[in-house]
Amino acid sequence: MKNMKKYILFFALMLSLGFVYSQAVYATPGITVDFTVMQERLENGVVSRERSSRLELRNMNAREGALRAEDEVIVKFKNESRFQRIRLSPGETLETALGKYRSNSDVLYAEPNYIAHSFMVPNDPFYKYQWHLDNPVYGGIEAEEAWNTSTGSGVTVAVIDTGVAYENYTEKNRRNKYYRAPDLAVTLFAPGYDFVNKDTHPNDDEGHGTHVTGTIAQSTNNGVGVAGVAHKARIMPIKVLNKNGSGTYADIALGVRFAADNGAKVINMSLGGSAKASYLEEALAYAYGKGVTIVAAAGNSGNDTPSYPAGYDAYVISVGATRYDETLAPYSNYGASIDIVAPGGDLSVDQNGDGYGDGVLQQTFSRQTNNWGYYFYNGTSMASPHVAGVAALLIANGYATTPADVRAAIETTAQDLGAPGKDNTYGNGLVNAAAALDWRP
Repeated sequence: MKNMKKYILFFALMLSLGFVYSQAVYATPGITVDFTVMQERLENGVVSRERSSRLELRNMNAREGALRAEDEVIVKFKNESRFQRIRLSPGETLETALGKYRSNSDVLYAEPNYIAHSFMVPNDPFYKYQWHLDNPVYGGIEAEEAWNTSTGSGVTVAVIDTGVAYENYTEKNRRNKYYRAPDLAVTLFAPGYDFVNKDTHPNDDEGHGTHVTGTIAQSTNNGVGVAGVAHKARIMPIKVLNKNGSGTYADIALGVRFAADNGAKVINMSLGGSAKASYLEEALAYAYGKGVTIVAAAGNSGNDTPSYPAGYDAYVISVGATRYDETLAPYSNYGASIDIVAPGGDLSVDQNGDGYGDGVLQQTFSRQTNNWGYYFYNGTSMASPHVAGVAALLIANGYATTPADVRAAIETTAQDLGAPGKDNTYGNGLVNAAAALDWRP
């Protein structure tokens, strides 16, 4: 084990800064690693600034399925300074009217009256710190535009991790008490399993899995805390890592099979190890064959050595991490096995100038299972759930429903970074939720 600092920023009536230490467990054969490298805390006392919603016109001409008014056309005639809105005649179709005006030599252009939408901006007070979902400079993963199309409704995402703070529960034998995270109050959950303690209560005793879950499906637009990518998706908590953030490949393999057999359509694994294992690969192949999209963190070693399960390219989407400025985070693994990158943050810098290190913000607990706070974490653990959330948005939207289609939608619409095309630093590029939802088979 190796101790690493976690930076925690406390806010109450006054600002103070303190340091704590956590352990990152480095992989040996059969042992997994918690990829979180450090954290910073934002507490409820911070004053919220209102973020105004923005009305933007999509480039509808370039997008299949653009909405438009069906009872009028926009026409500009020669020698006129402004366009006209012309109502269609009874029984006339939009296509017929467009053809009629476009064939008129006195017409400069005739176009549909396309429909624009106000992009959904959640009312969660700390959403403004979630640069990784959307921001006006680099765009994050373009979540706001994506939410006009899909919120992940009807899709079950398995979070294979340290468990999730999804219920209020007291263990009878060990007398440990667990609590549902306040900002998961309206998040939907499916029954899961605890492979560490061998019971049906996969509660989180470390905090990592709850943070990861928040990025995927935090309760959103509820006036509390922060937002999640696919906030109408259903989370299946599967605990395979213990309170120290470590666990065995065998439990992970069992967790993967459990998810596949119990209705999960997406699996997120923000964990990994350095060794290959046949039984783990078999479990991944089994889930993939049952139509499950599998997403995993690439690793935080800052080198081109694959981690597993992310390194099983045939079955898993391997996710590297970027910073606010869309460059590769210094800790992120890279190399030929990287398929996509997503925001993982970098707490050593404040590139967006919000007064905090640029981490991924979600609610979780520290030390005690009811000591809630909003924490900035960074790591490929934080990047992976962004992609898992986008996978849920895609499946709910109905055009990409197989693992192959989901991969194609994510990879072919990603924002290209680095060398043109797929490269060994950014893979296919930065995941773009809005563009992915425009993908068609």
